[in-house]
Amino acid sequence: HANMYTSLRGVSIADPDMFSLPNRQSNVIIKIGDKKLHVSKEFLALQSPVFDAMFFGNFAEKDKEEVEIKDVVYEEFLDLLHLLYLGTVDITDNTVPHLLKLADQFQVERVVKEAEKYLMQSEGFEEVKKLLLADQYRLTSLKDHCLKSFESDACLVEKLKSSTEYDEFSGEMKAAICDRI
Repeated sequence: HANMYTSLRGVSIADPDMFSLPNRQSNVIIKIGDKKLHVSKEFLALQSPVFDAMFFGNFAEKDKEEVEIKDVVYEEFLDLLHLLYLGTVDITDNTVPHLLKLADQFQVERVVKEAEKYLMQSEGFEEVKKLLLADQYRLTSLKDHCLKSFESDACLVEKLKSSTEYDEFSGEMKAAICDRI
C-alpha cells in the first residue's frame, strides 16, 4: 500500500504515482489512452459540475467502474488532479495554458481563478499571450489588467495590431484593444 504523500523536510509533496493504484478513497478509474488513474467520484464531483454530471447524472459513465476521457493529454490531466487533490502544483508559464484548458473543459472554477492570478503576476508571459488566454477563457480581470498597460502606450497597441496573434482575438477583444488608442 503506497502512501499518497512523501515528506521532504516537513513539506508534503505528491507521490508521482499517487493515482496509479487503488486506495481507500478511490472508487472509479479514469482511463486516458492506455494509462489508468484511480480517483474518487465524489471528490471530483465536488470540484467540477462536469464530473458531477458524468458520475451522478443520467450519463452512461454513471455506473461504470472505468471511464475513458478522450482528447486529453495524460500528463496534463495529472497536473490538474494534483492541483485538485493537493491544492498545489506549480503553475508556471509551461503549465498554465493546459491547466486553463482543462479547468475550462471540466468547469473547475478554482483552477481558472488560480491560473488567472498567476498570469496577472507573471512577467515571463508576453502581454499578447496573456490577452489571448484572457479572451479564450473569458478572464475578465486578466483582460482588464493587460489592457491597462496599453492605455499609456499607443505604440504597444499598434505593435499588437500588427502582430500575427491579432487575428486570433475575438471581435470583442479587438474592439477593446482599439478603444485603448
